[in-house]
Amino acid sequence: MSIPAVDEEPGWALLGRDAKRARLLRVAGEVFAREGLDTPMPVIAAAAGAGVGSVYRQFPSKHELIAELVVDRLDQIAEGARLASGRAGDRWSALTEMLWRLVERQSCDDFFGEAMRAVSEHPAVIAATDRAVTSLDQLLIDTRVEGRLRSDATPLDLRLLFAATRAAKQVEPTAWRRMLELLIDAPDTGRRGPLDMGIGGS
Repeated sequence: MSIPAVDEEPGWALLGRDAKRARLLRVAGEVFAREGLDTPMPVIAAAAGAGVGSVYRQFPSKHELIAELVVDRLDQIAEGARLASGRAGDRWSALTEMLWRLVERQSCDDFFGEAMRAVSEHPAVIAATDRAVTSLDQLLIDTRVEGRLRSDATPLDLRLLFAATRAAKQVEPTAWRRMLELLIDAPDTGRRGPLDMGIGGS
């Protein structure tokens, strides 16, 4: 992969620090999804219209950039679960609608599983994982109370769901939708059909 020379766009200097950071994270996610985690920082800088020095002022290393991307995705999950817990209506609908929103939003993040493994020991990632698990666990507790969710469902099941929908894209780009339908059906105690018997419904 060739590394382009990077000249900052004229408007880059006018952006505030938070805006620069947000732009770099957005562009980095797009570049990593398209070209992989091995993409060097100058390529990300060029795609963002920033100088390489500007990128390193925001993120001292690519490891830190990847960690921040993972934290951002985990916080999306935590916030989605918190919003679902607080919305009106039944918890099962809140849970499944949250899953559809998050999986659709992250369907382009083919790199996320690899990124998570690469930075799993980073303190910020550990803290973000705890936030996501806590929020998801509370939503699952509330949903179990209604009786619609199987009693042994845990946040780990949802992490497996996210991983499986990403993996389904390797078979067929749009297969994550079908995979999500199947995985949502599995813990639904309201279903009584072949799917339950095949996957172990309660």
